[in-house]
Amino acid sequence: MSRRPCIVLGASGLVGQRLQQRLINHPMFELKAVSGSEQTAGKPLSELEWRLEQERPNLPDIEVLDLNSENFISTLKSLNIEIAFSALPEDIALVSENKLAKSGIVVFSNSSAYRRKPEVPLVIPEINLSQLAHSSNGIFCATNCTLLPVAIPLSAISQKISINHVQMRSKQALSGAGWRLLFDKEAIDGNHDKEIPGEAEKITTELLHIFRQAENENTANSSFTTDIRCQRVSRKDGHLVSVEVSSDESITIEEVHDIFTNYSKEINYDSSPSSPLSSIHLVESIDTELHLWSDGNDFTSNPDPSDNLKTGMSIIVGDIEVIEGKTIRFNAYSHNTIRGAAGGVILLAELALMKSLI
Repeated sequence: MSRRPCIVLGASGLVGQRLQQRLINHPMFELKAVSGSEQTAGKPLSELEWRLEQERPNLPDIEVLDLNSENFISTLKSLNIEIAFSALPEDIALVSENKLAKSGIVVFSNSSAYRRKPEVPLVIPEINLSQLAHSSNGIFCATNCTLLPVAIPLSAISQKISINHVQMRSKQALSGAGWRLLFDKEAIDGNHDKEIPGEAEKITTELLHIFRQAENENTANSSFTTDIRCQRVSRKDGHLVSVEVSSDESITIEEVHDIFTNYSKEINYDSSPSSPLSSIHLVESIDTELHLWSDGNDFTSNPDPSDNLKTGMSIIVGDIEVIEGKTIRFNAYSHNTIRGAAGGVILLAELALMKSLI
């Protein structure tokens, strides 16, 4: 398979650089261009500050394109760009992603701009993969980063028992708010705003949206109520959620373990470069330092995300309890800039390409 030429919309942000990092050696996509704001446009990509903890990969010798240039689309056409991976802020994405899609460049977006729009698939492959086929405007969206460790374990549970109510409390990493907090000593020391305005509402609406679509495919139920609250903590990476699931049906802790263990075996999507070996990696108790990077089978403390596209893509589940037979409690953990952002949106593009949808 020849590599499809692509652009990353985002030169210096965490998600934009994660996308660059994951695309440089990707077997299906070729990084041919990167766009940025007026602060980065025209500069050699190699001269921009590298904000990720791993060493800068061998990025192409190119200048950052001006997203707002009148010649932007024609420049992309001259480079034969077919796919755009977007890490744009919502207000900019509303205009730029639509313009790219109308020009015939397919957009895979990590932005919230077009999430839950009727013509735009919002997809978690484990739950509603068939929605990938429903794009009518050339834009595909990944979900909120905190939704993944909530939705995937809930999907596993909902296929075995009915869910009445879901309570979730999150402890979200600094990197979820962008690179600036990662370089702020005060924030690292815990002196930052703990509240995340609008986050709980986004998670709630996207969760129910995804589950309603999956319900139509008889793979989940969406008739549960929710109580979701979110908080920022001083951890650099990794979103941890504590979830309580209420049901009218009885279940044992052994059955819950079996549900999570067997879930990945029941997932019917094609193996792709970024798909985890197991969607859920079950552990006895979550350690936020040791369990950040998982490919579904193994953990690593020395990841190379440019070569190993699977590590960081699994959801870690642990600390499982069953209360009075009808309430399940567990913690779940995922890498927010990998599975929750850059890795997740590239996974969508891989699957769409493998299914000849683009």
